[in-house]
Amino acid sequence: MDRPLGVTLLASFFAMESVINAIALYGYYAGGFPLGVTLYYTIVSMAGFAAAYGLYVGQSWGRYGTMVLSGWEILIGLLGTYMALEIEPMSPVQAMTKVLVNAIVIYFLTRPEIVGYFKR
Repeated sequence: MDRPLGVTLLASFFAMESVINAIALYGYYAGGFPLGVTLYYTIVSMAGFAAAYGLYVGQSWGRYGTMVLSGWEILIGLLGTYMALEIEPMSPVQAMTKVLVNAIVIYFLTRPEIVGYFKR
């Protein structure tokens, strides 16, 4: 079974997001930000690269990892709408966009044709 276009696009999205997180990580590290911030971006960046690779090669752990990472990002987005997070400060519009995009990712990864691709 060929890789669905949506999975390829999603893997690319997570890879690009991880590159952006890695660049932000370098900026935070060089700027002397607290260890918690740099640790957060290190973990999120590495997890994003792993999820992108797992999606791209069609591994079921990549699908599950992407859903866990998206769930985490939804939680961060929801918390960001109610309080200013030191780790990832954002406006309510940014926070709700983060929630919406990651909810769509989880929805997409639970569609039967996508689940079938990862069960091959």
